[in-house]
Amino acid sequence: MIQPRTAPAAPPHRRLAAAIAELHRSLLNAQASGSAAAGNPYALLQAVMHDPAFLWLRRLSDLILAIDEAGAKGATPSPEAMQGFLSRATGLVEEGDGEAAEIRQKMGGFLLRPDVAAAHAKLRAVLAELRAQRPH
Repeated sequence: MIQPRTAPAAPPHRRLAAAIAELHRSLLNAQASGSAAAGNPYALLQAVMHDPAFLWLRRLSDLILAIDEAGAKGATPSPEAMQGFLSRATGLVEEGDGEAAEIRQKMGGFLLRPDVAAAHAKLRAVLAELRAQRPH
């Protein structure tokens, strides 16, 4: 019997960035819900860039950017860089400093939305898996 081909698993940094991006997207849509920015990509971009109500999401987007830059042009982030990314992401969804606590509090207000809850759970699962895989 011929086994179907499966795509190789994405590198850890790409899986982490994708999970963070999914949570960011769901939180962005939740934050925009009921505002003039909802449903209008241009208005949403302007809100993200200029509206203080969206400022709290910047730590997520900054982390996605840092991971993407570390993995640019096919590079693999160093184990130290990857550990830093895992620590920063963990701080944003599980435990962390004062600013991260504020983000978790705002995020908690949206966790009743199924899309946010699913993205949050997925990120936590990716974090747990990647932490278990790292060398000790």
